[in-house]
Amino acid sequence: MAAKKKGRGTKRSTAKKAVKRAVVKKAVKKAAKRKVAKKAAKKAAKKAVKRAVVKKAAKKAVKRAVVKKAAKKAVKKAVVKKAARRRVAKKSNSLVARVKRVASGVVEQAQTAVSQGVDAAKELGENIVDRVTG
Repeated sequence: MAAKKKGRGTKRSTAKKAVKRAVVKKAVKKAAKRKVAKKAAKKAAKKAVKRAVVKKAAKKAVKRAVVKKAAKKAVKKAVVKKAARRRVAKKSNSLVARVKRVASGVVEQAQTAVSQGVDAAKELGENIVDRVTG
């Protein structure tokens, strides 16, 4: 058998190696593209998740604001109602107090009138006695 010289290949093997290199190069390029695409997809997914989280937070904030506003309105209404009730209660209290005041005034006047009437009756009685005896 004839010994082959090292370092030199046949034309055919050189062509095969070139094809192999091209195939490997192509595979590497494809893998790199895939890797880039994968990274881009991951990044896009992260962005989408982030956007969704931000959207959700914004929605929650809006909802919270609406709930707060509604609660404030409800509290305002309750305060207004309470104030109205107080006014009515004060009015009724003031009405009762007024009636009391007026009634006590009337009673005082009646007492004065009765005592004056009694005094007048006594005087009349004394005058009659004086006329009869005198």
